Amino acid sequence: MSPARRRPEDERPNIILLYVDQQRADALAAAGNPAISTPNLDRLAAEGVMFTHACATTPVCVAARYSLLTGRREGETGRFANNTPQIEPLHNTIPELLGSAGYCTHSIGKMHFSPRRRHYGFHRREVMQEIPTWPQDDDYLTWLIEQGYGHKREIHGVRNLLYVQPQTSPLPQEAHGSWWCGDRMEHFLRLNHNRRFFLWTGFIGPHPPYNVPAPWESMYDLADMPFPIQVDRDEETLPLKLRALRYYANYENASEDRLRRCVALYYAACSLIDHQVGRMMDTLEELDILDETLIVFTGDHGEMLGDFNACQKSNPYESAVRIPLLMHWPERIEAGHVRDELVGCTDLFPTFMDAAGIQHPVLEELPGGSLLGAEGGGLAEPRHEWVSCHGIGASRWLSLRRPGIKYNYYCDNGWEELYDLAADPREEHNLLLEEAGGVRATADKMQARLVKWEIENGFPESVIEDGEFRNFGVQEPKLRRNDQFPNWVKHIPDDMKRQLEAPGKGIEEALAREDTLDIEELDLAAFKESGGSLDGSRWEGLLDNY
Repeated sequence: MSPARRRPEDERPNIILLYVDQQRADALAAAGNPAISTPNLDRLAAEGVMFTHACATTPVCVAARYSLLTGRREGETGRFANNTPQIEPLHNTIPELLGSAGYCTHSIGKMHFSPRRRHYGFHRREVMQEIPTWPQDDDYLTWLIEQGYGHKREIHGVRNLLYVQPQTSPLPQEAHGSWWCGDRMEHFLRLNHNRRFFLWTGFIGPHPPYNVPAPWESMYDLADMPFPIQVDRDEETLPLKLRALRYYANYENASEDRLRRCVALYYAACSLIDHQVGRMMDTLEELDILDETLIVFTGDHGEMLGDFNACQKSNPYESAVRIPLLMHWPERIEAGHVRDELVGCTDLFPTFMDAAGIQHPVLEELPGGSLLGAEGGGLAEPRHEWVSCHGIGASRWLSLRRPGIKYNYYCDNGWEELYDLAADPREEHNLLLEEAGGVRATADKMQARLVKWEIENGFPESVIEDGEFRNFGVQEPKLRRNDQFPNWVKHIPDDMKRQLEAPGKGIEEALAREDTLDIEELDLAAFKESGGSLDGSRWEGLLDNY
């Protein structure tokens, strides 16, 4: 069924979705962070609306993106992690409906679709993936090779040994992936400014590796960086999931300077993206279409960034679950508006349909609401709870957030957490371990609500017959280091393979400007076991000792 149009075409806005990967909600100056510089995002907040309590649906790349794309939760999309369901459910998508209503729909950068070139309703896609497999399927990699950088193996930074360690990009800023997104946005806008369009730009940053180029890598002083949350709690008082992420980080021997340097490079990656946002807004102003364009800036999930000595996402802690969300459109959004209701990516599908004046039966099926529903921006009806979740079977956890309080349940071994977010925003005190009065009753009520939600929206196999969550009885966390190496180098002609730099060369270049990390502080034994090599570097032969 084709969507019906309610508003004249010339009254509909252009729509731009700026989607970052793994940016924390507090990595914005407008959010009250004095240590980071984000002037262009601050401008979006000052001239639009900022949602201070936006949360991820599932704090991992693929699942979050498909919830945004379809407006549906994991139980319907079949994506509960970075997985691809077989056979995949087919649902209406944002670009499909906007394209059917006359919008030119275009994507740039990281989408994390599988297969890579599937269009999902986009008229054209310019692809940039974190770990490309076939060079011909990745527009950024193809362009990079054409620019003379085909000898570089780790085009988005060294993942394996240095995944969440300090490192910098040997590429000049104009060849970096974030800058490429800015270039492609400007190119698209200049070609398409005279028609209605939907543009979704997906930045890989600030997702690790923290491989920002010069001069951005020297933007922040270590002394000015906030130190990650360090909580003095026994390992046994932490969920198995968090223990695994602590191991994955390989911060066992990290100095304070190294942890601050990671924050500095992460912030620099955010600032580099902010600069591309500024370039985009300058282009919109030059083309005189800024005020007729709805701009949304948000992301899929946050990043632990050393909090609890952990890294990554896929857990229910604030650092991983909270996301930035800014909207700018003078016609419908009040400048400087701040909203504290619980919102997330499933609200964007109905928001974009509302902005474009589209009515479609699918909107009645979706859990989200338009963020243009209230005057000045926001939901028409208040929302008082939000569920985040991840995984399936023994890996599944669910988290119920209500104003000022959060309850987490982990199916691996039945671990529970209850946090008073109003009094304890750093989540240092699991109230269920402190035997505070009345907390068990609160946890039981919130668990009962989560069970009901799981049956209706998630995976009913997480629940046993008597209406309680399943406990899989897992005793030890699954521990691993990063073992990801470039796939695309396997799929290039032999003459190109002969031009590739030695595998250790990229690691040496990545650490050339770093003085907070000694390579022998890292788990070189695990690196060697996974197939890593330091050949061609000044550390050649070092792995012989492991």
